[in-house]
Amino acid sequence: MGLLNCGYVALLLTFAGAASAADSSFRCNLEPISGDAWVPSKIAIDFFDDFNTAQITDAAFGVSVPAKVVKRSGSSYVLSWSLPGLAVLMESGEAEPRFRAVLNMSNLKMSIQSIRLEEGTTLPRGSGSCERVDSLSLLAQYQVYLQ
Repeated sequence: MGLLNCGYVALLLTFAGAASAADSSFRCNLEPISGDAWVPSKIAIDFFDDFNTAQITDAAFGVSVPAKVVKRSGSSYVLSWSLPGLAVLMESGEAEPRFRAVLNMSNLKMSIQSIRLEEGTTLPRGSGSCERVDSLSLLAQYQVYLQ
């Protein structure tokens, strides 16, 4: 393989790697504000496909799951996801907590709510702030976030 062909292969691999990187990444610190169940305290959000899809990583469990993304307004997105197979049991015995969060892009604030099907219970809610992390690779961002 000639030197010129090696250059093309390197360029192709560079663009392929860039295409798989997240469009924008955020790290959020959340605190519970009401309710009687657990909400995540640290999550990482990686948006893809021009904010049409996302991957949520819960720092406490190291679990990464896809999230449904819906644009709520010009500056906010609604994210919905579940954490399957975790040992965080709800009163109904469910072991799959589900969450809905709104990320406000203009002030980098997030509100989160645990979704429960039981009636008569106070839904766990939380809020917090996020920071945008775009300059590092996804692996490096996650390592920094865990520290």
